[in-house]
Amino acid sequence: MANISLALFILFFTLEQLDFLYTTSPLLEQYPQYFLIIYPICLLFGPSLWIHFKYVKSPERKFQVWDLAHMIPFLLFILIFMVPLFRFSGAERLAYSQANFMEKMMPLNYLRTTHVSIYGFVMVYFIVKERIYKMKKQGIYLTIIVAIYFVSAILQSYLTSFADSYRQFVIYFFIASTIILISGFILYAYPNILQQIHQKYFSSNLNEKERKRIAQKIGQLESGEKFFLNSAIDLKSFCEMIGERPHYVSQVFSEEFNTSFSNFINEKRVEYAKQMLQNPEFDNLKILAIAFDSGFNNNVTFNKAFVKFCGMTPGKFRKHSRKNS
Repeated sequence: MANISLALFILFFTLEQLDFLYTTSPLLEQYPQYFLIIYPICLLFGPSLWIHFKYVKSPERKFQVWDLAHMIPFLLFILIFMVPLFRFSGAERLAYSQANFMEKMMPLNYLRTTHVSIYGFVMVYFIVKERIYKMKKQGIYLTIIVAIYFVSAILQSYLTSFADSYRQFVIYFFIASTIILISGFILYAYPNILQQIHQKYFSSNLNEKERKRIAQKIGQLESGEKFFLNSAIDLKSFCEMIGERPHYVSQVFSEEFNTSFSNFINEKRVEYAKQMLQNPEFDNLKILAIAFDSGFNNNVTFNKAFVKFCGMTPGKFRKHSRKNS
């Protein structure tokens, strides 16, 4: 999903760039029927990059229907503002927008740039709040991409408010296309570059001795109480239990255990569920009950985690265990 969302973002931006070339060239007068067709596309910039952001941050995450909710502003914009304009011919749309530019079109431009900027602020907020810039190569990659997007969004907002002509947006398109399209592709296609940047500029001061110390504390906690049965546990509460900083613990999971915190917790829960499914004493329990007892919040998450770590569903695992017992 991370690759798809990035590809969609690049596609959307490329379409707007082509539309910019069209509207600032003689082609507009020759072929006015295409005027404003691509106009709402920038309302998909933020959603596509936000989805990319989430799936790079959490690779184990699966596509959810709720992700499509980010399409709502785009659809509403088309239904409320664009459909009435599309009732006109291309030449009529062009004449209407020129005659009513300040009263009708500028408010729409402000809506578009505000939408783009909101997603930029939201992603910057999460980068800073969760200290994603300190999280291995994915964190550095996301920080770079979000920074590029944020600067481009601010530049677009500035030009929308103060540019004397639409042609001045060539500055925005030049910067955004050069950095986003080229850097975005290279940084994601060649993650070794991210690793080099991470090691040189963003490595934390957590040395090997400290990593081993934290890993030992995790191991001691792991062999003791079954903390993973708490369905509300997250990285922050886990770190409070062992008295360590979240970004250090995240680094230890990545470098010492070669996993993420969520994968670590889910794997422990699956192992616990396997013991229950294999135990005849729990034959009276439904699989959903075992999921809850193992720390999962719902059956869907339980099934996905179980298949990931066991290669089969909990139901098949229980039947297989009965045949072999």
